[in-house]
Amino acid sequence: MLQGGQKIDRIHGNTSGLTRSDLKNLLRIYKRKIPQDHLVTLEFTRTLLAFSKELRKTITTFIDRKGKIRFVFIGEPCDFPFENLLGRMRRAKYRLRGFRAVRTNLKGSGLTNSDLATLANERLDLVASVSLGQNGSAGRFEYANLVPPDGENHAKWEISKFSDVGRININLEQEIAAIEQSLRSAFLKNGGKENREGVILVGFSTKFRYLAEKSLEELNSLALSAEKVVLDKMVQIRKNVDPRYLVGRGKLREIALHAKHLGADTIIFDTELTPTQANAIGEESSLDIMDRSQLIIQIFAKHAKTNEGKIQARLAEFQYNLPRLKGKGTAFSQLGGGIGTRGPGEKKLEQERRNIRKQIEQLEKQIDGLCRRREHTRKNRRTSMIPTLSFIGYTNVGKSTLFNRLTKSSIVTQDKLFSTLNPTTRRVMLPGGKHVLMTDTVGFISKLPKELINAFRATLEEIGEADLLLHVADASDPEVRDKIDSVIKIVESMEFEDIPSILVFNKVDQADADTQAALRETFPETPFVSARDGRDFKELLLYLEKFVEETDADAKLRNSNLEKELKGSFPPPLLHSSL
Repeated sequence: MLQGGQKIDRIHGNTSGLTRSDLKNLLRIYKRKIPQDHLVTLEFTRTLLAFSKELRKTITTFIDRKGKIRFVFIGEPCDFPFENLLGRMRRAKYRLRGFRAVRTNLKGSGLTNSDLATLANERLDLVASVSLGQNGSAGRFEYANLVPPDGENHAKWEISKFSDVGRININLEQEIAAIEQSLRSAFLKNGGKENREGVILVGFSTKFRYLAEKSLEELNSLALSAEKVVLDKMVQIRKNVDPRYLVGRGKLREIALHAKHLGADTIIFDTELTPTQANAIGEESSLDIMDRSQLIIQIFAKHAKTNEGKIQARLAEFQYNLPRLKGKGTAFSQLGGGIGTRGPGEKKLEQERRNIRKQIEQLEKQIDGLCRRREHTRKNRRTSMIPTLSFIGYTNVGKSTLFNRLTKSSIVTQDKLFSTLNPTTRRVMLPGGKHVLMTDTVGFISKLPKELINAFRATLEEIGEADLLLHVADASDPEVRDKIDSVIKIVESMEFEDIPSILVFNKVDQADADTQAALRETFPETPFVSARDGRDFKELLLYLEKFVEETDADAKLRNSNLEKELKGSFPPPLLHSSL
């Protein structure tokens, strides 16, 4: 407790049954000072045990690195309100908390499993136990410290034991410095970065492990696209979903302990968490929590460079975060500066919700305006009677690279998921002299968040107005067939399945001979090209020209009918209400 900027000493914990005289006597513990290079002193442990024996209660003290007693707590270390009194550990990595816990043990059993778990969860410098000796003096002394993660040895701590306090011969300052240095070395060796967010990925399924592992690999790619450092991946298979903790409370504690041991900042779950699960998991683990949907939305926001893209990404963020705002705890939201940041509090919570709803309303109006402007542009295209061709496909299959080579454009391409967000349209002349309009669009992914589908409706409408869809697939991807099916399902969910579609395999230069042979046997009429080196592009253009000619008559008839309908008014935007 602070008053006038100064901390007021008080006794914390279970003080029931203690008299005012007891409390006054316990306050004398704060007057003790331990040399900075000492873990404890014999006088300090005798005083602590005397009070503990007299009151018949466990006493835990928290001591800073200057040797000052900062908190006296009646109870065990695991029951201490760390977040309220010491603050939340925001970025653990390899750094320790700067406090050590010294507890009494009247039963002489030494450190407990709860003590060791508290050491790891709260990243204490040390946790120590002093037992009552046979003659009532200080007896056995134990302390534990964290050890760096090792791929072969899964130990998270080591325990040092002494028959009495007088035999402790360590220099505490040097000991803590050595521990932090070893943790730092292991953190960097395992791929951690001091200025990058370290994450643990958790796959989950109620069915088959191989499905969870396959999906987890895609989550790994998403995390890398978001420039996060993946420190480890875990999979949990359960018969039923835990409505509060998803994977179960016991498993969650295991995951959180492992994450903190590796120095991770965030746990990312490969599923969409309910608001209840997100808040409960965050509170139980004391780590930042994300799910697959929020990670995808974060990537969209990060890659949005134009004003249009930023508006759409911001709307998706607000729509996703609104039901997850929470008072008196952590807010599963980026609105306050990070996922899992402190919430606005119950008094301000409703005001915060009203502000977000207002911003959502404003962004919706801006996106409706984008839809109207894009519809006007498409109307002009239709009057020109030039066929339109939209590129679709799973994210990172090389659509933009293929688009650049076909249209001689220079759209920025990156080997990352969702590097292209805004649609780009170019006119292209086919070998026979016919012109077409080609549009590059955002890539798809399985479990695409509904908030993104709604927010990016202005972009997705470009697909719905095409005369022909060019479905680009990655010939080198082992999961290419599943991803083709995923794209088809997404197109069907957007009610665009009636638009003619042709399949093209890209990245043939990266596919081995056996993979190519298997695909060519299954898809004998499908073109195989390399956008990187231009392989077989002439055949692709002839192939496109053939399909454009076949669909051109139908497109002209459709455009003519639409022209009549468009005079005086525009149709409502696709995906606005249905998705």
